[in-house]
Amino acid sequence: MKIRTAALLLIIALALSTSPKAQMPPSEITLNMRTRDPQTGQLITSQLKIDPRQVGIVIVDAWNYHWCMTWTEQAGGMTPRMNQALAGARKLGMSVFWGPTDAASMFSGWPQRQRALAVPNLPVPKIRKADCRWTVQGGSCLCGPGIACVVNYGWDGMDPRLEIAANDLIVSGTQELYSLCRARGLTLLIYFGGATNICLTGKDVGLGPLYAAGMDTFFARDLAFAWTHYDPAQGYTPTQGNAQAADDLERAGIPTVVFVDELRKLNLWDDTRITEPVRITPAGTAQRPYLFEKTVTVTLEIPYVEKAVIHYTLDGTPVSDRSPRYERPLELTNSATLRTAAFRARQQVSLDGQACFILLPAPPPKPAVALETLPAVADQYTRNGPQYGVFIWHPRKNESYDGKPLRIRGRPYPTGLGMRAPAYARYDLQPDWARFVALAGVDDHLIDHDLGANLARYPSLVFKVFIDGQLAAESPVMRISQTPWRFDVPIPSGSRQVVLVCDDAGSRSPYDLGNWVEAGFLQRPGKVLETNRSAREPNAGPPNQAPTGTAPPAR
Repeated sequence: MKIRTAALLLIIALALSTSPKAQMPPSEITLNMRTRDPQTGQLITSQLKIDPRQVGIVIVDAWNYHWCMTWTEQAGGMTPRMNQALAGARKLGMSVFWGPTDAASMFSGWPQRQRALAVPNLPVPKIRKADCRWTVQGGSCLCGPGIACVVNYGWDGMDPRLEIAANDLIVSGTQELYSLCRARGLTLLIYFGGATNICLTGKDVGLGPLYAAGMDTFFARDLAFAWTHYDPAQGYTPTQGNAQAADDLERAGIPTVVFVDELRKLNLWDDTRITEPVRITPAGTAQRPYLFEKTVTVTLEIPYVEKAVIHYTLDGTPVSDRSPRYERPLELTNSATLRTAAFRARQQVSLDGQACFILLPAPPPKPAVALETLPAVADQYTRNGPQYGVFIWHPRKNESYDGKPLRIRGRPYPTGLGMRAPAYARYDLQPDWARFVALAGVDDHLIDHDLGANLARYPSLVFKVFIDGQLAAESPVMRISQTPWRFDVPIPSGSRQVVLVCDDAGSRSPYDLGNWVEAGFLQRPGKVLETNRSAREPNAGPPNQAPTGTAPPAR
């Protein structure tokens, strides 16, 4: 009996040692804080002891899209780091609040959003005001000199790579967040996300309104992104802008922390897990390429990995520690698929990075024979209806597909074709036509209403030119408000028909509206040749040849 009793006590002891109570988060942690003297800028360090269950993490505007492609790639590059940091915060018992602001309504059916709505609202006091004088300066985008991105509000949710836990909350508005903090007994909020000097501080769930309501507010230097700019001539990058914005907050008396360092102290950060990408400035992707004129200067950085050496390739091949070593900003004069990674002691210490840069062709001359003056060839493929077993969106002449003036990147065009993908138009060729010329791009009337709120991210098109059934030229993927693609396509002698195609790029969106403008043909120099039989009879081939099929390309 004594042996059985002893064994039972041992089992109970082991159970207690592994019970949830034994694994409870610490009742107190020490945070290392940074502020600065507002006059001299001198760094001041101090410590705060606090129960982590009184701490909330607020992530502001970690969106799935931004009008600036470099912002989208660099701010989105924080996602792996943020996921690991939030996992550590949850283990400490900290509350996690997601504040997607403009896109909060998109989460109305989520339990994380519904639970946030269930807490009764409390009046929000106005106790003080944060006075931050920003020295960091922003532009229209982070891409630097070259073709600036055009403002639009296309985001419709948060980055899908973010790991939103079941017990997290998705919040909207100052009163809702303040009420949740009071209900949970929170006294300190630590802010992640972006943009440091705009949304993160100024939005309704941002640092400013909650600081004004009397909450203690900290800023995570290593888990936020500022709205800044890129000036390669001066060596100024968004990474420097991030640090400058954090310094501005410190001078305003808002403490900052390096949150990953705080987790390291508590053995809640796994340094063997690779979370950091190489930052590429500017940046584009194959689905949203960075278009440039003549040349572009590309800078590579990896700010949170010490003693790392960056390597790269420009032809899309995988990167190794034997690839070219990055020593200084790259001057690209041709299209390139840049791949990059960082290494230490021949071991990769970064995530794989990639960016797509495409050199714009020279602007084509204006056509001598305008496309809109020519009749399109009508055949069975252009009929629309179930009796024909095919649905094609008919092009519209001299207006966009939705009946508005043709417009690309804010510039109106009086003539051309408006299409909704998938669509095409077919034209007979004359023997004296030497080249087809045109500009083609996404119609941008979508951003006239609330700057394209929740929608502008969707249009994506590829424009193609077929001559006698053979692909003669095509654009990269084109997105809203990008500079139109430039076509200048030689027409081989004896060619019979040209087909202009407007394809979606996989989005299958009803907003895939594209325009062909300043489109038409240049004539061959010298005497105009007499129109031959193939031009008069579109379905007849050249003499002694069978007719050539010109059906639209298979999809």
